[in-house]
Amino acid sequence: MNQPQSHPSREQLPAAHVSRILVVKTTSMGDVLHVLPALTELVQNYPHARIDWVVEEAFAEVPAWHPAVDSVIRVAMRRWRGLRWSNIGEWWRFIKQLRRESYDVVIDA
Repeated sequence: MNQPQSHPSREQLPAAHVSRILVVKTTSMGDVLHVLPALTELVQNYPHARIDWVVEEAFAEVPAWHPAVDSVIRVAMRRWRGLRWSNIGEWWRFIKQLRRESYDVVIDA
């Protein structure tokens, strides 16, 4: 049986070693709004990190409200449900975009 992986604490992630952070919160507007205050603390702990956010396209404007967010990566999870051949190209472009980036930390908010 696999042992669950422990999540590193702040002490294990010195700010000097964290330059790229990806926040993933794609669901409802309320959930996206509730993550915004956490970004302020994130910036306090990692002041030099670049923060990108993956969010459902309908809510893409919200993460941009926070000055710490450098890039908003739009996803169309609602449209992609059922993954029709007509939108598989969009899906692959999204995957390739994430693979091009090298994130030190990924936060599933």
